[in-house]
Amino acid sequence: MGKITENEAAQIGKALGDPNRLAIYSQIAHHDELFCGEMHAKQRITLPTLSHHLKVLTDLGLITHRKEGLNVYYRVVPERFNEYVKFLTRIGTRSS
Repeated sequence: MGKITENEAAQIGKALGDPNRLAIYSQIAHHDELFCGEMHAKQRITLPTLSHHLKVLTDLGLITHRKEGLNVYYRVVPERFNEYVKFLTRIGTRSS
């Protein structure tokens, strides 16, 4: 995965700037793994909307998933989030 580019950082920031996506990411982060149905039960959004948000987070590498039968389980990718935080820290500490 490696270092985050400026474009990737902007995309991640935009994705996590959405209150629903941030809530979904936080919900997954508080568990080792979370079943899609468990997330849907705690969110006030439709299943297609949840699916869209999960796809955005997956495409950015923030979460990953595995299928078990008909069920899909999600987990965070801490290394990716850590790289994002490192990127923000680097730009926050640059000298003017």
